[in-house]
Amino acid sequence: MGICQHDNDEIARGPRAAFLGIQAMLLAGGAAVAVPSVAYAQAVPSRTELTPPQAREPVRPPTTLTIDGGMERSPCALDAPDLADIKVTLNSVRFVGAEKAPDVALDGAYQSYLGRELPISVLCDVRAAANQRLQRAGYLATVEIPAQRLSNGDAEMRIVFGRVTALRVRGDAGPSERLVAGYLEPITQDAVFNTRRAERYLLLADDLPGVDVRLSLRPAADGAPGDLVGDIAVIRRRGTLDFNVQNYGAKSLGRFGGLLRGEVYDITGLGDRTSVALFSTADFEEQQTVQLGHDFAIGGEGLRMFGQFTYSWTDPDLDLPGLDVESETLFATLGLAYPLQRSRSASHVLSGGFDFVDQDLTVNDLRLTRDRVRTVFLRLDSSYVDADSISGTNGYTAFEPRLGAFGAVEVRQGIDVFDASPDCRPNPGGCIAAGIAPNRIEADPTPLMVRVEGQADYRPLPALRFSLGMSAQFTGDPLPAFEEFAGGTYSIGRGYDPGSILGDNGYALSFEIGYGSLAPAGPRAVAWEGYLFTDMAWVWNEDPSRAPLNPDRLWSAGAGVRFAYGSAMQADVTLAVPLEKPDFAADRGDVRLLFSLTTRLLPWRF
Repeated sequence: MGICQHDNDEIARGPRAAFLGIQAMLLAGGAAVAVPSVAYAQAVPSRTELTPPQAREPVRPPTTLTIDGGMERSPCALDAPDLADIKVTLNSVRFVGAEKAPDVALDGAYQSYLGRELPISVLCDVRAAANQRLQRAGYLATVEIPAQRLSNGDAEMRIVFGRVTALRVRGDAGPSERLVAGYLEPITQDAVFNTRRAERYLLLADDLPGVDVRLSLRPAADGAPGDLVGDIAVIRRRGTLDFNVQNYGAKSLGRFGGLLRGEVYDITGLGDRTSVALFSTADFEEQQTVQLGHDFAIGGEGLRMFGQFTYSWTDPDLDLPGLDVESETLFATLGLAYPLQRSRSASHVLSGGFDFVDQDLTVNDLRLTRDRVRTVFLRLDSSYVDADSISGTNGYTAFEPRLGAFGAVEVRQGIDVFDASPDCRPNPGGCIAAGIAPNRIEADPTPLMVRVEGQADYRPLPALRFSLGMSAQFTGDPLPAFEEFAGGTYSIGRGYDPGSILGDNGYALSFEIGYGSLAPAGPRAVAWEGYLFTDMAWVWNEDPSRAPLNPDRLWSAGAGVRFAYGSAMQADVTLAVPLEKPDFAADRGDVRLLFSLTTRLLPWRF
């Protein structure tokens, strides 16, 4: 290939020249075709291969909202038996105070009763219908029937709206007590209390790491009608510690791996979370990953700053004597996230930030490739759960709804800052000679790409689930290795090694049919769900040397069962059958029995 020709013209003779000749051949892809294991070794990990997934993420709202108490409603006095013979013909009904709820059509509460002679208790029916309409719109209110004359058929009713005049935090909120109170302060400034308007702030407070919030409302002592005091009950958790073991890995890096992850909450009083994760293969020399993260709240509207640092090193067993291939990856992220909408049914979170990636690949202690990837990104995450499931209608729950979905769209742009990799396409031999060749010599170091992912669950019956998951990536540029779209067990492609197919563009689909429930009836109860699945993925490459092989693909199918023991343990056991041979694989691969077991060590639940 052309890279080898550049190499012959520009590189001096000697031992290093011999290594550079091998380097050029590997980068050009010649050895990759001849020796598949070397092809795998020369690929540094993509982002999906740094740490394994712990479990399938269920479609559910991130948190719940609990409001106890409300407006007291006295029985309707006109419904007494001794008033049953009194008749009235209604011509109109006027609601005093209705202007405070302009979004509620109260005329529907009485229209069907107009012009008819009916018992006086019809006013109780109108009152109940108006109360129901106000409640559905989220208002805490009660409709009263004052003493009046109805000789002309014109009735008057008065709406007493609830309003929160004071808040009190009860329980141990820790250093973030002022932050919790600050999130909820806006609900005391509304002229009337509406749960739909207030739930944003209640959910934002409940979203604070390590804090569970419950709001109880009670009438204010010596207050005006409708005045309420909010008691905020806070349950604090100081941290968690989880352990996961699974056999999702590639044979060259070891099938079995363990992930220990801990989180500590509220160290600084800024609603902060500090996390540490350690991943290792069973053979400690093959892959280790260390991940540190920290995020905290800014202000009282849900804005958060987040940062994460990941360092990973691999030393795969290639069964090739005299060849030692190692890789090192440093991946750091800094960004901001803001909830555009936060409700029980739908949420939209906008985030943006900067990714900093350094990757080195060495062969026999000599550096083969050097990747320096710098990227800015903008991402929108959305989730939805149908309202009836949130309210527990027909056996559905917010955890296992009739209809639930989540999705994300991300735009990424590579930038040339902080010693980023140069564009080696005009002079690949020069990059090789200088020791700065990236893993993909034909990559654009400043690409533009769009990523899309999502999943939807539909349950025609509470115990029967249909799920469709997808992920995709679109670009017109050949990408650095770290940014490639990957198919395999760590993403979509159960039964295949992680990164079995890699490409610049790609899309993947996963379909499941499940029966059962993963919501245990109690802390010591077991729940299970059996499922059938099929996974499919396709990738295309933009670099000229690999484009003739487009597209590469994988397809697998199988069955499995998931278990949950209270909130202490989750397990997933899958029998996966590969059905398609990827281009660089010797065969389709063996049928694999996959398992993942996650248990909570702290707080101890057993």
